[in-house]
Amino acid sequence: MANLFQTTKYVLNEVFVRYVNYLNLAKVSNRNIEEDFRTLKYVTGQTLNYRLEERYEGGEGASAKTEAVVQIVRPLSITKQFHTMVGFTGFDLTFNRARDKPFLDMMLNPRAKTLANKVEKFIADTFQTQIYQAVGTPGVPIDFGTITMADAYMTELGIPEDGNRYVAIRPTTNALLSTSLATIFNNTVNTGALMDGFIGHLSGFDFFKSNFMRRHTAGVGGGTAVTPPTGFLDGGQIANGPITGGNTFVLNGVLSNQLVFRLGDILEIDDANLVYMINPLNYEPLEQRAQFVVTADAISTGTTVTVNVNPTIVTTGARRNISAPIPNGAQVWLSQSFNRTLAFHNQAIVFAAPPLTELRGGVEAATTFSNLYKMSITYSLGADIRNYEQLDRLDIACGVAINPEFAVIIRS
Repeated sequence: MANLFQTTKYVLNEVFVRYVNYLNLAKVSNRNIEEDFRTLKYVTGQTLNYRLEERYEGGEGASAKTEAVVQIVRPLSITKQFHTMVGFTGFDLTFNRARDKPFLDMMLNPRAKTLANKVEKFIADTFQTQIYQAVGTPGVPIDFGTITMADAYMTELGIPEDGNRYVAIRPTTNALLSTSLATIFNNTVNTGALMDGFIGHLSGFDFFKSNFMRRHTAGVGGGTAVTPPTGFLDGGQIANGPITGGNTFVLNGVLSNQLVFRLGDILEIDDANLVYMINPLNYEPLEQRAQFVVTADAISTGTTVTVNVNPTIVTTGARRNISAPIPNGAQVWLSQSFNRTLAFHNQAIVFAAPPLTELRGGVEAATTFSNLYKMSITYSLGADIRNYEQLDRLDIACGVAINPEFAVIIRS
């Protein structure tokens, strides 16, 4: 049975409220897998697999054929344990920690904020380099039109319109968007942009500012043999086509012995090759040319480079994600460096923060779990008898998995 103490539990509940208030990405993520972790004896290092919704092509008429069941299974591992620990050498805050206002406000609040920031950065760092679907032009300021295009693109990609769409935006990018919205004749949007410098709800998205949305710096790309579209660099030509599957591009015509592509670079196939993204509901090609994200830095050997990309290419069946194989010689465009804003459905982020196994032996320990937010924090209170010091520690174990097909990058 857990060794619960009334004062320790009270302090923990105070921390938890403050912690949740500082969360954004974690609070709006999908946390349905949490209950599965709660039944495990150990936490850190545990992995659970979860399945994405299956897809079927279906048919018409009296005759039918059996369709293959293609299940997409992805892992979520509890990989992080974030903590803060302080020591008290006197009795004033230790024995009155449940009633002392300076302790609650000046000690617990910044510790809760620190834990929340670590969790948010962990999710953001994992999330933003995995997204391959994008709208907007690098170097061109974000505006209302860019937001509506993101909304339209997500709908064409079959991403649900059920009130669970969000936008995580850098503070500086938010300021530019607020300025562009200030003259729009809409009382709600106009008032928020003018009075608060914040958008709130716009074009089907709930907006929130995040300090963890990073600007992306692109690789150097290819040569100058062709003139790329605005906002793009020459990324070379496909040398291993036609590509009908897998996730590897071999490209010729790139700069020699350079960091051609960086993790998180967005690549697109030139329109002339007639390879487009598709709508997974009707399998019709979209106007958007096929898009991929680079999954690891790629350095050229001579003027050739091999690069791994996501998503894995599928050109047939219910899981197909581009309209046609990528032909040999196809021109690839590399998106220039851009400010990153993320538009996503909450299914894009699967987050878990299950309870830790509490310490035993001369330690007060308590764990709180919120059924509403499906997160937990463990509070441990112990002592260093050699130095006559009280030790006060807060811990959060967590893991995250990303479903990038439910998100779109807004470049600016």
